[in-house]
Amino acid sequence: MVPVIPQICHPHAIKALGLDYRETIIECLRNPLLINELDLKCVKMYGVDGIRLWVPSDPITAIEDDGNDVWQIDAKTGQRIGRIDFMGGGWVEPLEEKPLVETFADIEQLKVVSADELLKTEKFQSVKQIIDENGANLFMIGGVPALSFEYVTILRGKQQALMDIIEKPEFVKAIIERGLQISIEVSIAFAKMGIDALYIGETFGGLIGPNLFEEFCVPAFRRFTATLKKYNVLIYLHVCGNSTQLFELMADTGVDCIEPLDSLGGVSVADAKKRVGNRVALMGGVNTALLAHGSLDEVVIDCHRCLDEGAPNGGYILAAGDMLPTETSKEKVKAMINAAKNYQY
Repeated sequence: MVPVIPQICHPHAIKALGLDYRETIIECLRNPLLINELDLKCVKMYGVDGIRLWVPSDPITAIEDDGNDVWQIDAKTGQRIGRIDFMGGGWVEPLEEKPLVETFADIEQLKVVSADELLKTEKFQSVKQIIDENGANLFMIGGVPALSFEYVTILRGKQQALMDIIEKPEFVKAIIERGLQISIEVSIAFAKMGIDALYIGETFGGLIGPNLFEEFCVPAFRRFTATLKKYNVLIYLHVCGNSTQLFELMADTGVDCIEPLDSLGGVSVADAKKRVGNRVALMGGVNTALLAHGSLDEVVIDCHRCLDEGAPNGGYILAAGDMLPTETSKEKVKAMINAAKNYQY
């Protein structure tokens, strides 16, 4: 038997639970507390081993539906500032990326809220309730806010951040330092609530390459891991896309597991097992294109490929090669679960 955590997110949960997709995505923006509740219902329906819980974002209430697209509206100006991306996760894509910080002084103004203060908020209390009521039967994973270069892209915009990493490296490092401070407090709050593991990620790791990843991301991940290990939690590191050239650097951060081993990015579970499987656990690898559009037989074959490559001698969790696609059928998810539960090595 091998653990299975398919990487369920709320767009898939909405479809699998038979809810109106468009209306529920909009409702999740208006009431972000709903996202964890939907994921929990879906996880229980399937009977998988764990769930990822997220700190709810701030509600987006100024929304305009023109019948085709749905827009976020600036409450002060009435202008459209973002469009809901129903196909890409249900989040708002800004119409224009504007830097939110321009100077070192701006970075200093970014507030670091202590774990104890966070625990008093409705957002964290909603997460705590889920952990308290379900932690005995599910492996609980806390999704940590971006803390390395990805945090820079949020505050500076993707294109500007990629220029900054070359032209303003010390400015980038200062932003990462503040992101790390913020994320550590969030994670301590998770730990105090009884979370089992923490998810940290870097969307742009494969894009910036090993040299910049080592300079800008690895130090932050190492400090994060060293700090949170004191709280007796496991930590896994997610790098999107082609992470092949980063395996050793990812393992060097001190995390317990690396994922998602995206086959669409050219990542091989067997290669990861050979190179770092004696240092960290592995998670992921199942082809998301097959989960979305392949046949049931193709999904079963791919699950067994991942199991054969990753499971021998333990240290492997069967999961999708990234977020479980929205359109993945229930039958494919159940086949994935059965493959893991029935696997022997």
